[in-house]
Amino acid sequence: MFPSHSAASDAIATSDGATVTGELTIPEYQRPYCWQDKQLHGLLLDIESHVARKTDGNVELSYYLGSLILHQDNGKLNIIDGQQRITTLALMACLIDPGLPLVEDLVYEHPTGQQQIKHNLKWLRDRLDRVRNWVDFNKLQFTLVITQSEDDAYRFFETQNTGGVRLGGPDIIKAHHLRAVETLHQPQFARQWEAMGSLDSTVSALLKGRYWQGVKPRELPSHNQQKRIRDCIVLELAQETGEGDDIAYGRIRRQIGLAGDVSQQADQQGYEVRQPLNAGINSIRYLAYFQALHKRYWRQPDLPHLAGYQQFVGWLKGLEGCGYLEKLYEACLLLYISQFGENQLDLAARKLFRVVYARRVSNQKSVRENSIPAFIKEQPVLDWIAASYTPDQVFAFLDAFKLTVDPSNLDKNSVKRRFVERVCKEFGLDLEAGQYEKAFAAALNQKITGVQG
Repeated sequence: MFPSHSAASDAIATSDGATVTGELTIPEYQRPYCWQDKQLHGLLLDIESHVARKTDGNVELSYYLGSLILHQDNGKLNIIDGQQRITTLALMACLIDPGLPLVEDLVYEHPTGQQQIKHNLKWLRDRLDRVRNWVDFNKLQFTLVITQSEDDAYRFFETQNTGGVRLGGPDIIKAHHLRAVETLHQPQFARQWEAMGSLDSTVSALLKGRYWQGVKPRELPSHNQQKRIRDCIVLELAQETGEGDDIAYGRIRRQIGLAGDVSQQADQQGYEVRQPLNAGINSIRYLAYFQALHKRYWRQPDLPHLAGYQQFVGWLKGLEGCGYLEKLYEACLLLYISQFGENQLDLAARKLFRVVYARRVSNQKSVRENSIPAFIKEQPVLDWIAASYTPDQVFAFLDAFKLTVDPSNLDKNSVKRRFVERVCKEFGLDLEAGQYEKAFAAALNQKITGVQG
């Protein structure tokens, strides 16, 4: 935050009677206060449900709100985990008793947090009876963790479940990299990170590009194994990053004349997917670069000079039953663009489609998630891109791929058949339904690669 979001002088009593004093603050690199109606409603509903349930002795139990993790530093108690819950409870306290000293001491300077606080105060004020009737601050309970080391605080935070919204991998690596930036420049890079928005899709594509390779093969967990995915993100894009400058690796063509004179040209001026990363500015700019590429060439393309490419990816994203293949395609696309920029991108998009989406017709019925890593082992399309110096070398790999069609479910109105029909229409393949099994692969090969068969 820029500067600290909140500041309030507090004394915190622990269960053993000890008192910890300090000014509660939110470090600049933390995300702003962002709880919305859904989180407010969920918290109120949970508290109400808990209070309504009493033990056999008719005694109310305390409502457990998870862990608060604080870093004690020079009279300050930096909130490492818990600011969303603390701020929300503070808003409730202000409404229940406006005369509390807390109201005057509480200061939030981040514009996003200020706007959300205004909205949430109104939302809670409209439900003030519920807040007064059910929220008893004496019955709320936290596990309080206070560390003297900021690194210890974050290590604890990364391994704990909290009572708030569980942070995903991108949120955790944000703190890791902003802490590695010099204090003077933290506000600048915190703003850059906030401007990136959700990184989930971009990070998912980058993980595939970095994990699925033959030289250093690593297993990438299923998308529904959220904790394992988060751990992979933290390991790959935070814990295993090095120390050093902001360095971008890229391919450069050097043309050497008869007199030995050298001219240089690069297809792209950014970072490469598989390059090593350093903590701090290097990783932040790497992620910002690929977030921009992902938006420009995939999520919201606005490329009038590449109208054919833009039309094609728009069509591709509307295909049915291809979600897992689409995720692999995103990774291939980012890897290709990071090396070759827009050089023959329209053609590359179609050649990549023929290979990546082959699973849609070579499988008997559905495309399962675990079939994608197996396909990458058999046909290392990501390695083909990474190992090539020119688009033509990539195309040679892609064109050599043999597309096959499994006839299962092509004789009825299935997802597989509808896919084939849409591909035929998009590429202008003049085929009847009875020809799909024997002629589809050859016709698509001819259309995209120029080679029959």
